[in-house]
Amino acid sequence: IGGHIVRNNTISHCEQAGLVGSLGAIFSTITGNTIHDIHMRRLFTGAEMAGIKIHAAIDTEISGNHIYRCNMGLWLDWMAQGARVSRNLFHDNAGQDLFVEVNHGPLLVDNNLFLSKKSVLSLSQGTAYAHNLFAGNIHILGFDARMTPFHKPHSTELAGMHNNPCGDDRYYNNIFVRSRGLNACKAEQFPPFLGGNVYLVDAEPSEHEEAALVLQDHDPGLVLTHKSGGCYLEIAFDVARILERRRPLVTTDVLGKAKVPDLPYVNRDGSPVRIATDYFGAPRNEDNPFPGPFELSDTGKYTLKVWPIG
Repeated sequence: IGGHIVRNNTISHCEQAGLVGSLGAIFSTITGNTIHDIHMRRLFTGAEMAGIKIHAAIDTEISGNHIYRCNMGLWLDWMAQGARVSRNLFHDNAGQDLFVEVNHGPLLVDNNLFLSKKSVLSLSQGTAYAHNLFAGNIHILGFDARMTPFHKPHSTELAGMHNNPCGDDRYYNNIFVRSRGLNACKAEQFPPFLGGNVYLVDAEPSEHEEAALVLQDHDPGLVLTHKSGGCYLEIAFDVARILERRRPLVTTDVLGKAKVPDLPYVNRDGSPVRIATDYFGAPRNEDNPFPGPFELSDTGKYTLKVWPIG
């Protein structure tokens, strides 16, 4: 089951899942949707409850959605190979905004706002996180013995099966605020790859990130408000101070290959990835992009309309 386009819908007050692809949602596009108040009354128990819950999101794009007040936001459960999670607004979810379960990558997560108390729960490897804003904790589980599939590129054809040790994730050019940051990111069976991240207030870097930029005295505020016409994020960054540390544009070459499938991070048409635009689609400074989802050039306070986008 796949090849679907799910666009510009409002899905709310469901007691199981807002949008579910339990039999697969391969080669699909899920964009522009508002999903809220999913499984909040807890009338049922069991799995498959989330704002979006998908098995086999092979080459699926999940972009530009607003997901809030759900038991959890987005749950990608195995075979999310080649999927891209981009430019989504998550907030006020009871559980984690994103749960990646027994995936092997390559899976790209970029330019998202993770504003709930729990940003990510990971029981996978091979996920690349780039230019996200994490205001909640990241939990990394160590190992799952289940043998789960990986595939030939851009295909449902099976290439092999592998168990699920943590690691082989990439974190580039993200901002972590008032959370544990990446101190849970250890070198287990597969080492992580890290660079260009910024850690503010209480956030802490991984022990494996060299020369991490840690600014404990820098509080950007982060206030999300609902006004007529949409959601607005108030932030304040010392842009000049953050840009003193140079960082590269995130590309296929920077990300390398996911270890288990031995495949690069590319677009679903096979073209190279270049994260050259921000949350709003504005061009990035390719010589020294600002970290996080917004390309900023001036120090000061911003009020940004983050939903609807554009």
